[in-house]
Amino acid sequence: MSRHPNLVRGFTLIEMGIALFIVVLVLGSMLVPLSAQVEQRQTRATLQELDEIREALVGFALAKGYLPCPDQTSGAGSNDGSEDINAGTGACSVVLTTSGNDFSMGNVPWVTLGLGSRDPWGNRYRYFVLSNFAQRSPATPFTLGTADNLRVCETAACTTTLSTTAVAVVLSHGTNGYGAINASSGTANTAPVSADELENTDADRDIVSRPRYSGGLDASEFDDIVVWLSRYTLFNRMVSGGKLP
Repeated sequence: MSRHPNLVRGFTLIEMGIALFIVVLVLGSMLVPLSAQVEQRQTRATLQELDEIREALVGFALAKGYLPCPDQTSGAGSNDGSEDINAGTGACSVVLTTSGNDFSMGNVPWVTLGLGSRDPWGNRYRYFVLSNFAQRSPATPFTLGTADNLRVCETAACTTTLSTTAVAVVLSHGTNGYGAINASSGTANTAPVSADELENTDADRDIVSRPRYSGGLDASEFDDIVVWLSRYTLFNRMVSGGKLP
C-alpha cells in the first residue's frame, strides 16, 4: 500500500527544515572564527608596523641627532604626514608640559619617516615624544644626560608602571578606533569611554598598555596596541652608530 501524498510532502518539508537549521549552525560556527582570524591578522600587521615605526624613529635619530616631532592633528599643516616644528626655536610646534618635562603628541609623521599613513583599521598612529629628545638647532639636541619622563602604565591610575624611561611612544587605537584620527576625514573618531583608552588620548605623560578586553563601548573596553622607545635603547643605538656621546 502506497503512502498518502500529503504525508510524503510533509516529511520532506521537515527534512528540509532540519537541513537548513544545520546549515545555519555550521555557517554561524564558521563566521565567528573567520572574524577572529581577520582581527588576528590585523593585529599582527599592526605590531609589525609599530616595530617598523620604532626602527624608523631610531634611524631618523641616527641620521639627524634627534627624534622627529609629531604631525599635529589640528591647525595649519596638520594631518599632512610631515613633522611640525617651530623653526625659530628648534622645538616642536605644540609643546605640552607634564610633571616638569615637556612633550608633544600627535600623529606619527609618516611622510617624514617614509612610512605607511594608517593602521589596518584606517586610522593614524598616535605618537608621543619628549620635547628635549626632538629639539634641534638653534636648541641643543639631546645628550646622554638628557632626562626622560614619559611613563607606560598598566592602568590609567598608573599604580604599576611598565616603563619610566620611555622617550617616545607609538600606538594604534585598535579595532574600535576610539579617540583615533581617521585617516580619510582627518577628524577624531568617537571618544573612548574607558579610563584606560581615554588616558591614551589626553595631554599628560602617562600611556596605558595592557591586555585587550572587548566589552563594547563601556568602562572596561581596551584594544589599543602600544610600543615605546626606551632612552637606553636609543642611547645604545646612537653610541654604536658613533652619534653619541
